Amino acid sequence: MSKSEAQSWVYAELDRMYPPLEKGTLSPSDGPTGDPEKGTLSPSGGQIQGLGDIPECWSDLPANASLATEIGWVQANRLRIVEERTSGATVVHLGRALSPAPSWAALGWLETSIRSYAKFVDVAAKTTASDGGEAEVWRRERMALEEVRALLDEMRGEG
Repeated sequence: MSKSEAQSWVYAELDRMYPPLEKGTLSPSDGPTGDPEKGTLSPSGGQIQGLGDIPECWSDLPANASLATEIGWVQANRLRIVEERTSGATVVHLGRALSPAPSWAALGWLETSIRSYAKFVDVAAKTTASDGGEAEVWRRERMALEEVRALLDEMRGEG
């Protein structure tokens, strides 16, 4: 399955599982409410609790880290730390994370993964597609070195 086919399938499944709201069904009171300082926000009726409850054992978090690091942390920890309750509330248990968040922005990506999973998956896919990883970097370096050696061999042969 190509990337565009996979993306189309995922969006079709999301539409099937979460049909769009009928036009005019939202009111201004349906927007996010709550206190972000306390880590409690209410996106369209559900609540996110515990997002701001940073464990004491975590050192001070920097504002940002690399996007790949932030997204990777969310992917590695989301299932361990996010609890979705039948009441519609979502509870985040940061103390259950495998490691401290790499930055405050990573907590923002965790919130995005809770509020709009499709958007998070899209960003994660783009991030991993553009980040070939260390193996890809080494492969490109080897190819560049081989090209330089070939040029040098060609120049020596002509001299």
